[in-house]
Amino acid sequence: MKRRTLVLTIIAALAVFLGVLALYLPASWLAGALPSQVKCTGLGGSVWNGECIGLVLQGDRLGDATWNLAPGSAFRGRLVGDVEVRGGVSARADLDIKFNGSGELRNVSARIPLDPAVSAQFPPNQRGTVVADLKRVVLAERAAIGLLEGTIELHDLRQVGANPLTLGSYRLSFAGTRQAKETTGQLRDLGGPFAVEGTVTLTPPNSYVVQGYITGRTADAERLVREITLGARPDAKGRSVFSFEGTY
Repeated sequence: MKRRTLVLTIIAALAVFLGVLALYLPASWLAGALPSQVKCTGLGGSVWNGECIGLVLQGDRLGDATWNLAPGSAFRGRLVGDVEVRGGVSARADLDIKFNGSGELRNVSARIPLDPAVSAQFPPNQRGTVVADLKRVVLAERAAIGLLEGTIELHDLRQVGANPLTLGSYRLSFAGTRQAKETTGQLRDLGGPFAVEGTVTLTPPNSYVVQGYITGRTADAERLVREITLGARPDAKGRSVFSFEGTY
């Protein structure tokens, strides 16, 4: 009986030790487990409540990241909590994500300068600011976008360099609905030299189609529209059709 009691006591103590270790496991212990495209100058705190100083994603220096996760969620195969980035990019979101990348992001806000100093993937001769305010982002496996609800705005887009040009501001609105496998947002200008109305359609895993109408509000802007549309004649309302597609 005493031997059984001793064994049970050891098992209970081991369980407590493992539980405490899981709760306070230092984030730095997992540095080697990070994907190759993610790097941190320093890791602090724990796996569940920690920080990544000097976050670098695919070579882009984004700033410092912090996260707060519910430890119990990991035992159910999910990551539940919130994450925030401050620095070259400002962003935060509440998350409920499975280990396969599917799940939801909620209350997503972000402010991203369109500047090659922030990301080498941005056009070198354009500047502006992307501002996102999304109530909900539904992700399929491998984090493919399945549904969006909220707005993404591009403010003060302009061309810099030898031929500076003001290009305007734009808003993309998603209603949080989906037809078949596609998610479509409404595209509108927020002022500037071009009047734009159209749609952006996202198709999993990473395809998009942008199409609509564009009209120049000034003679110079309309001249540029003619160049972009290869001289195609506008419709009865003076609008020119545009369309392009790609992957993200």
